[in-house]
Amino acid sequence: MIYDKLSNIRRYKGLHPNLDIALDYIGDHLADMPQHVDLRGDAVYGNIFTYDTVPDDESFFEAHARFADIQIMREGSERVAVSHISALETDSAQPEKDFWALHGPEEISIVLAPGSFLVVLPGDAHKLKMQLGSPATVTKSVFKVNME
Repeated sequence: MIYDKLSNIRRYKGLHPNLDIALDYIGDHLADMPQHVDLRGDAVYGNIFTYDTVPDDESFFEAHARFADIQIMREGSERVAVSHISALETDSAQPEKDFWALHGPEEISIVLAPGSFLVVLPGDAHKLKMQLGSPATVTKSVFKVNME
């Protein structure tokens, strides 16, 4: 897991070539990002999502084996929890879609707000969309990066 200010995003280059593609795009073009962008086909792409945050008990952990997620808040704020998958129990698995739904204890909790970003790597389970106090509408960019 990486959590930092957007102004430091290039600091994390060199971990994987696909991650470098996403980080360069974010550093140069985030403000002009369309609703969907393919940076390297299905290996590196991004989308913009708008949704309402929910109470903690309406969210769940998800994890991926091959993909990292880069979460960048554009408008609004949400709470995000991160735990290593070894601390959680699996509710459902769809390996062909690189998706696991899990439940269990939160090891780390952060607030994702404009100007910050979160990278969850394969093995980092993340619980998203949690409200801060009351439900709020948020908009964020999410990049999927194949780390194989």
